[in-house]
Amino acid sequence: MAVDKRQHPRVEIAWSATIVTPDGLVSCKTENLSAEGTLIRCSALPDELHNFRLVFKPSERQLILATAERVWSKTVDTDHNTPYVMGVRFTFVPEHDYQQISAAISNGTYGQKTPISAAL
Repeated sequence: MAVDKRQHPRVEIAWSATIVTPDGLVSCKTENLSAEGTLIRCSALPDELHNFRLVFKPSERQLILATAERVWSKTVDTDHNTPYVMGVRFTFVPEHDYQQISAAISNGTYGQKTPISAAL
């Protein structure tokens, strides 16, 4: 079994999210979240996407904003309509939004948490 070398705890969480690019919007879902980044699954992945805005929607009435950078990405063989997985690192999160992310991690849940399999 591999040893987890992450510095920050992660929580499995299924939030809707949108990547904002100069060419348009890309819908995605989070699979897990930490104070420093997230794992997202997308239906499309722009080739030159490295730094971007990320808008999370943890509940019907709330948005969380972040600026992020792609750390890694890959295509996965799946039956879902979301064949791309990407690990991102936050480069900027406004303080209020960072507090919401921290609360979600501390509580192990937030807003519309659903099992990953049901969310995708």
